[in-house]
Amino acid sequence: MVMVVAGLVLLPSPLGAEAAGFPDVSSSMPSYDAIQFLTGADVISGFPDGTFKPADTLKRGQATKVLVLWKGLTPSNSGPTFTDLDSIYSAYVRTAATQGWITGYEDGTFRPYSTLSRQQMAIIMVRAMGWDADAGKLSSSQIASVLAAFTDEPDIASVARPYVALAVQRGLFGGIGDGRFDPKSGITRAQFCMVVFRAELSLLSVPQAIRFAGDYEDKTRVVVDLSRKPGTVTAAVSADGLLTVDYTGGGVAGVVSQACGTPEVDSVAIRQLKYDPRTVRVTVDLARYQRFRVMSLAPSDGKGYRIVIDVYRRLTGPLGAGPPLICVDPGHGGEDSGAIGITGTLEKDLNLAISLLLAEDLKAAGLKVIMTREDDSYPTLQGRADMANEALANLFVSIHNNAAGDPDANGTETFYWGTPDNYSVEGKLLAEAIQRNLLAEIGSIDRGARTHWRNLVVLAETCMPAALAEVGFVTNAAEEAKLKTPEYQQAAALGVAKGVLEYLKWSTTVYTTES
Repeated sequence: MVMVVAGLVLLPSPLGAEAAGFPDVSSSMPSYDAIQFLTGADVISGFPDGTFKPADTLKRGQATKVLVLWKGLTPSNSGPTFTDLDSIYSAYVRTAATQGWITGYEDGTFRPYSTLSRQQMAIIMVRAMGWDADAGKLSSSQIASVLAAFTDEPDIASVARPYVALAVQRGLFGGIGDGRFDPKSGITRAQFCMVVFRAELSLLSVPQAIRFAGDYEDKTRVVVDLSRKPGTVTAAVSADGLLTVDYTGGGVAGVVSQACGTPEVDSVAIRQLKYDPRTVRVTVDLARYQRFRVMSLAPSDGKGYRIVIDVYRRLTGPLGAGPPLICVDPGHGGEDSGAIGITGTLEKDLNLAISLLLAEDLKAAGLKVIMTREDDSYPTLQGRADMANEALANLFVSIHNNAAGDPDANGTETFYWGTPDNYSVEGKLLAEAIQRNLLAEIGSIDRGARTHWRNLVVLAETCMPAALAEVGFVTNAAEEAKLKTPEYQQAAALGVAKGVLEYLKWSTTVYTTES
């Protein structure tokens, strides 16, 4: 097995060339992803004229407000106060002061409309991240070693030095491009967003790399390496071949995309799906496949937290892309009414009603479906088998209802091809899965999964695993009454669908291991 490792390459956002529609923020700017993320999360906003003004410097009051919003705190007018606060910033400043992030000046003022310097921002961010004690533990030599990277290191105030050193050490701050830290200059809105965004990502589960391998005997494996443990991981799939894996507690800059080009997986893309709660979506563009398995794994074997997606190879069925194809056959139809119930209910109508619901359930699960009939028509028995064979369907499922001369006869049974001594092994497995799940959903009497005493055409002439379900007896008063209700028909359809999914080992359950 060869695992191809792809570093995360950031692509332009699907929102367009300007972050959140700001004409003065282009996708080529280093702050682009940070601005897009924070404006999307409603942490910071633009101006009434539609611009963001990334080069403008932030005032102390503005920065404090944004940090309180970023941390999700409710502004309060209790706690420390300052003599120069107005109604615009008072609650935000007092809330931040209560948290210990900011302090005022010796004269009792806060100066909310003064420019916030870069070194002041370093102090505030370290405190807001809860790293104050860590900054205090840095030795003089450690501080000097970190700050030696900046030619203007002597200009950093002594009180700010441990905070700046820690903020640089933990990746929140860098220089301004000419070897200087520029501690006393005002921090721009773009710089501020980059610092807060880096802090945000340090708290979230961030995709680090995409790895994939298509040389397994039976599957393609996709691995998304994460920086830390994700929150809740869920999976869903659509019949058009898109598998989405969402996890909370996650963040990602921009959009990450990686081509795979294996028989089972075309590509993988990762983007921020939601901001509240922070949710990342991994989209796997599936090619030809049989089923998949999603796992959220704790660190092991030298690897960190990761999401592993196994997409299994399909060797039969339609040659095109997509999941397995299920042929659903509503029994009888047209001039062939099938059995007639004691109150005149026609079996063909019940079969069609349940089959249409079954088709929708299978499609909702992400499978492809064809039907031998969708109305009150009558395809011949051989025509039904031919339709499934020509479409190269993976499974054939026929829906019927029973009749007997004994009005007390009742229950559910499911048939597969063969005799007790010579039968379709896969057909038996399919029939048993359908029978088991049908009983669980409708609670009827178990008449078993077995071969039929006649060589039924739709089971004998189909080239794929096939099963024929007899949901109930229309000649039994109690069962006929239930079969006529939409609720019972839906339950029957769901039971058959669950049987199909069980047979295919088709599941969107995410398997997890604990750290």
